[in-house]
Amino acid sequence: MTLIGRVRRNTYVDSVALMHATAQVQALRGVTAAALVMATDLNRDLLAGAGLLAPDTADAGASDLLLVVRADTSEAAHAALNRAEELLAARRSGEEVLPAQLPRSVLSAARRVPGTNLAVISVPGRYAASEAHQALSVGLHVFLFSDNVPLADEVLLKRRAWKRGLLFMGPECGTSIINGVGLGFANRVRRGNVGLVGASGTGLQEVSSLIHRLGAGISQAIGTGGRDLHEAVGGLTTLQALAWLGNDPDTQVIVLVSKPPSSAVAETVLQAGAATGKPLVACLLGWRGPAPSGVRPVATLDEAARVAVQAIGGSPPQFDLPDHARSGRLEPGRVLGLYTGGTLCEEAQGMVGDDGHRFVDFGQSEYTRGRPHPMIDPSLRNRAVAAAGDDASVTVLLVDVVLGQCAHPDPAGALAIAVREARTRAGRTGRTLAVVAHVVGTDDDPQRLREQERTLRELGVLVCPTNRLAAEVTRELASGHRAG
Repeated sequence: MTLIGRVRRNTYVDSVALMHATAQVQALRGVTAAALVMATDLNRDLLAGAGLLAPDTADAGASDLLLVVRADTSEAAHAALNRAEELLAARRSGEEVLPAQLPRSVLSAARRVPGTNLAVISVPGRYAASEAHQALSVGLHVFLFSDNVPLADEVLLKRRAWKRGLLFMGPECGTSIINGVGLGFANRVRRGNVGLVGASGTGLQEVSSLIHRLGAGISQAIGTGGRDLHEAVGGLTTLQALAWLGNDPDTQVIVLVSKPPSSAVAETVLQAGAATGKPLVACLLGWRGPAPSGVRPVATLDEAARVAVQAIGGSPPQFDLPDHARSGRLEPGRVLGLYTGGTLCEEAQGMVGDDGHRFVDFGQSEYTRGRPHPMIDPSLRNRAVAAAGDDASVTVLLVDVVLGQCAHPDPAGALAIAVREARTRAGRTGRTLAVVAHVVGTDDDPQRLREQERTLRELGVLVCPTNRLAAEVTRELASGHRAG
């Protein structure tokens, strides 16, 4: 086995492009592992943990590009590194004409396309506030995908947007659907009469996808960013979105979704929602305060979808376990939840409990600094899935798969490789590892819901139709009971 690496000094390549190039290098004959990443401290630590920090890359700095390959032979390793160089060179060649064609700033882009009223911003966090201020200065609503934006900057930007009558979605805004146009990781859902407001990206995705699968549709889905209901922010975007949906003739019922909010801010936004005069379904995970008249509090994301469809006159069925998930019995053990969606992780952890179980949200900023979100590049989460096979205390592995227009083209296929590896490792010590999963999305998504679910079921994964059911099945299996 040969491990070699190269350093390209002061070379920046977009993380998504690096992900695609890495996948092509890893597919080469004789290659067992590859990584094309910026040499940030986090990425270097991750490479070291995976045994991929080649000695000849030890002096690389954060502005350098690392190319690392582990292969069966020295010849295969060097050939793979050369192929990596070719892929990056081809990308640079294809971009040579772009600087003369593309605008260099938000301001110049807005001037080039008259009538533009929304800016989508996805840049490293330290640059995001400056770009967002430019957008607000030229009168644009903002969808800010970037994370690692200081809280003080978020508060300043949202107050400025409020004063200018502009909607500021973000930072860390993973999903919105505005006038039928999906932003970020939005799933492809039909238009309808349910308006969504979400301080959680995957919460919006789960609820909007389930509403679609129940036969209804979405008027607008407004993401606010995960910190909007924190005390310091005060729910500024949520209050604005509620008012807009209250005045929207196409919205008959409003659904509010959030990770655990500040109690004081939760009360404020619920009062504002009730004041719209439209039915408000509130799924504020972990919040147990009183609800004003006209507000229907619910405890789970799938209940939020069902109640919303009922509120517009539908008769949705109960979400139930499929037959393949109604079997299985294990010795009592520990749950390991490895998630790409933060709200899904929060909901599942609350249902499974803290009795020695462990949950990791790979979408947290500590895991995304210098690398793509795990819904784009799930390799970090999937390495953890494979490593779970070595942990003798883990009985049940709980995972999510999130589809959408900007997500990985085949997340279930990528996860399947890791699941096989985890089970192989567990089998070496005579252990059985149960795997439970939920796939968020629709059959209209590019990845196709049913195809993704089938990939996992063919591996023997217990696939559940909602995140809540996946958590319930996991809890029962870990307690030693039979699922279903």
